[in-house]
Amino acid sequence: MRRQQTVGDVLLEARAPYSHMDEDDSRLFYSTMNALLVYANNRLHVISPKRLRARPGDPCMLYENGGRVSEELWKNRALVDDFVRENPLGLSERQLEVARPWRHALRDMFTVVDADADRAIYMNQDRLFVVGASQDPADSHVHHIPSLMLLTLVPFKGGIVTSGITLHLSPKPHPWAVPLIARQAAELAVRPLVSTANDLLLYASGVSDDENRVTPRFQREVDESFATGAIA
Repeated sequence: MRRQQTVGDVLLEARAPYSHMDEDDSRLFYSTMNALLVYANNRLHVISPKRLRARPGDPCMLYENGGRVSEELWKNRALVDDFVRENPLGLSERQLEVARPWRHALRDMFTVVDADADRAIYMNQDRLFVVGASQDPADSHVHHIPSLMLLTLVPFKGGIVTSGITLHLSPKPHPWAVPLIARQAAELAVRPLVSTANDLLLYASGVSDDENRVTPRFQREVDESFATGAIA
């Protein structure tokens, strides 16, 4: 009789279809994402356009102050359709192909349940997601396992990566919460992992555009942090 897989088995065997951006992919991803941020800022008037700019000496990163714009963009992800259709910044077809599926990016609260250099496994209320490394190791932005984060997941090159910003909501759970998190992870481990770009698109297309998956308490904390400049 075949032994039933445990949650530990599932986490150990989980692989990301895409991981570790090379220089070409980094340029492709961030040039596209930053152009989308510029467009979103022009539409939503989040910050002064002059404040949204490339980081000196490191163009393959989210623009300075891009986090605040990103936060508003993914609450209004239908803007991606307009961005691709209008193409106001004259992006290449290759860039537009990258951006087009971001219409169904997933902005959600996630608990990280496992991570190594190649992939992190995040859990929301009903699934486990396998997210590949971007430029840095996948575990470089993980402060503690488990911990709670606000992330936006986007499809890229057949896999899943983050949008370029990680907001830590609860760096370390209370001891009483750890068994509950473990129980939830075990329950979700019997469901298929969301690991490919198509998996993410199928899942996120079922999330309505007006649904904010961040609880009111944490949304207030995020809004206050951006307003005070604690995060940008």
